[in-house]
Amino acid sequence: MNVIVTTLENLFIASGVFSLLLAISLYAKRTADWGGACLLFVKRIDLSIQEYKWYRIGVSVFIIGVLIRILNLTL
Repeated sequence: MNVIVTTLENLFIASGVFSLLLAISLYAKRTADWGGACLLFVKRIDLSIQEYKWYRIGVSVFIIGVLIRILNLTL
């Protein structure tokens, strides 16, 4: 059981990071501003609908992975 939960945790965290990187790369390709992609976490930048969708999916899946990790460590 512990192996399954650990695998799910790693899968969710990796998927979240991948989705965030996809959103950042889509923004950077669209605007040709690779430095501005780093500001995504600091201030509001104009994202397209597709970039925003991947960003929100990435954050949500990453948070779910972290919650699974916390539950795995405490139970």
